[in-house]
Amino acid sequence: MACNEPTSGFVKPDDILKTDRFTDFSTVPSRGYNLLVRAKRHGRWWMLKGLKEPYRNDTVYQVLLQKEYEITSQLQHPMVVSVFSVEEVEGLGPCIVMEWIEGQTLKEWLAQGKHSRKQRRHVADMLLEALAYVQSRQTQHRDLKPSNIMLTHDGQYLKLIDFGLSDTDSHAILKEPAGTEGYMAPDGPSDIYSLGCILRELHLGWWSGMVIRKCCAPSDQRYTDVETIRRDLQRCWLGPKWILLIICLIALATGLYQMNRMHTQQGLQTVSDSLKVIKEESHAKMAVEQAATDSLQLQIDKIHKQQESEQATIQKRQDGIAAAKRKIDRQMEVYGIQQMFDTVTCQRNITVPFLRITDELINATKEPELKEYIQERYRKPWIKRMQELPFE
Repeated sequence: MACNEPTSGFVKPDDILKTDRFTDFSTVPSRGYNLLVRAKRHGRWWMLKGLKEPYRNDTVYQVLLQKEYEITSQLQHPMVVSVFSVEEVEGLGPCIVMEWIEGQTLKEWLAQGKHSRKQRRHVADMLLEALAYVQSRQTQHRDLKPSNIMLTHDGQYLKLIDFGLSDTDSHAILKEPAGTEGYMAPDGPSDIYSLGCILRELHLGWWSGMVIRKCCAPSDQRYTDVETIRRDLQRCWLGPKWILLIICLIALATGLYQMNRMHTQQGLQTVSDSLKVIKEESHAKMAVEQAATDSLQLQIDKIHKQQESEQATIQKRQDGIAAAKRKIDRQMEVYGIQQMFDTVTCQRNITVPFLRITDELINATKEPELKEYIQERYRKPWIKRMQELPFE
């Protein structure tokens, strides 16, 4: 419903000048083909990202700019730079209109030094949250580095910026290598590898080194998702439970001491004895667990040795049987059995001695496998042959 009444005693709606034009342009230093300009519109500062003059009419760079807008506009997260439109700006050509972020890059923040470990871990946690979201949108930043991470309000808030080299599975254009030396994996662009390099520069503590090394490992050993990195880092920061228990007990003892300095020597000795008992119990428990582990290892070694011995026995027996079979074959060759077996006719007086020979061989061995071998290889074929051929 239209309203002709003034909304205040000083300004009428008709007196407000509405325009979509940008004013107060100021260039922001940038490398490469992109042009960065800070400008004002509707009383608010904006960042305009376009193309420098030599690249402005090049179709490839125009497509790159459009691709960056399409990817970044799909990312809606408090820790990712917001983009609003692509507009033709007078004197600048097509530009991505995005929010202006008042702050400093992570590179500048780290250069200042003197940040507590808690502050650095807070920055790392925000970075992990932002990158986990980007990864959940099937997007790769492909140029992750401290200069592409903005911090505001003295490191309390973080923003991922510059998706100019980013890529998604849904885009099938301009699939080119990307990254910055020192943050790019040897096997190609990898946000996980770049993240590991940044975490190393944050100096998050000794325990975090295991996670960082896995981030920067070869591709087949590297983390595949950011959520797992985030979980493992949280575990590293918590530390072993028994260390936390001792720290808490020491802190409790220190607090009690500061709250009441009038404790008697006996009371202090009691606290000290309690801590000593706890420490001894902890050592005893660790010793029991170590002993159990050693015992289990001995049992496993014993089983392995037993299995190796049994395997050796089986192999020895198999080798013996094989040797016995070869010996039987050599004996049969001496008797000329195969030659007689291949003749067209057989004399009855040959058959009976041969059967007696096979019976003697069968009775002479105790191995069922050898008995069966003689039966199947010599005795049964011979009897079958005798049944098929006429006797003279």
